[in-house]
Amino acid sequence: MITNSIHILFPVLLFLFSLIGYKAAGKRISKFYVSMAQRHSWRRFYTLMLLLILLLFHFNYVNIAQSVYDLAPSSIAFIFLFSHGFTERIIYYLQNRRTLFVSAIIALICGFIPFFLSTAVTIEALLFGAIFYPSRKVRERISFPNYHKEIMEQPGDIRYFYYDWND
Repeated sequence: MITNSIHILFPVLLFLFSLIGYKAAGKRISKFYVSMAQRHSWRRFYTLMLLLILLLFHFNYVNIAQSVYDLAPSSIAFIFLFSHGFTERIIYYLQNRRTLFVSAIIALICGFIPFFLSTAVTIEALLFGAIFYPSRKVRERISFPNYHKEIMEQPGDIRYFYYDWND
């Protein structure tokens, strides 16, 4: 019963967290944005936490799946997440607005097909990861000393450039 509840609540919780945190103006989220833009170790930790959440979901899903083959489509995509560089390339690919929209539609369609639920949750978790990952532009801009100094003085201003995904 608890396992089934977790599978129902997991996609909903990811959706709610993304609604609450997207372009938020709080002090903590601004500190998170600055740390993610500056430090490679934070970005690596972020992708590892994304991988851990998906590992736990897949482990839990095996207990309720009707067959192991239900996990096959999501496991193929899941294998590539073990490499940080490849995960970063996937996230940057998903940060294109059209790709993000099409992936969200695919995740929505997969959510209504019973044996593609794990695939839908995997796509949704990747979309969640792409939303809160710093764009390439903000990572390039923060390497400039003038911009870095400006962001350190007023870290709340980074949110205006953090989601600037269009290259």
